[in-house]
Amino acid sequence: MTNTREKLVEAKYFLERMIENHAERDAFKYNLSAFLSAARSVTLIMQKEFGNVPGFTDWYSVQQGRMRDDSKMKILANKRDLTIHQEPVRPRAHVDLSATGHVIVTASVSMVVIHADGTVERRDSTPSTPPPAPAKTEPTVEWHWYFDEIPDTDVITICKEHVGKLESIVAECERLFGSS
Repeated sequence: MTNTREKLVEAKYFLERMIENHAERDAFKYNLSAFLSAARSVTLIMQKEFGNVPGFTDWYSVQQGRMRDDSKMKILANKRDLTIHQEPVRPRAHVDLSATGHVIVTASVSMVVIHADGTVERRDSTPSTPPPAPAKTEPTVEWHWYFDEIPDTDVITICKEHVGKLESIVAECERLFGSS
């Protein structure tokens, strides 16, 4: 396994921890920080590992251009720089809570009829037997994390896409330039 691929595996490891801990604010943020660092290091290690292999520099120059033109890759690189050098990463949480409740309504009617001869007649209806209460359902809670710069796609989806892009670059590098 190349050093480059091993760093990619590390990034995937932290992505899996993010998925597992998506409902725990601190664990999610810490694993996201580690993911950003490992993911950014993939291409840095690639340059070190393959930099002396003939043809790599020209090939990698094209890859750098593509990465610079990819707005999401650029945002993740900037997030990594911020979290390493300036402040912790702070994604915004969106929590969806869903709860189901049941209401049972019963009714009874009391009537008083006064006849023309003055007699009073009372009529009471007995309430119907209410249906049995349905089984209780637990509320569901779903956590989603967002970067303000990409408000329409959650962080986990962005990171999965990023790993896919890195996987493609690493696979092509290894195919073209060997396993160092």
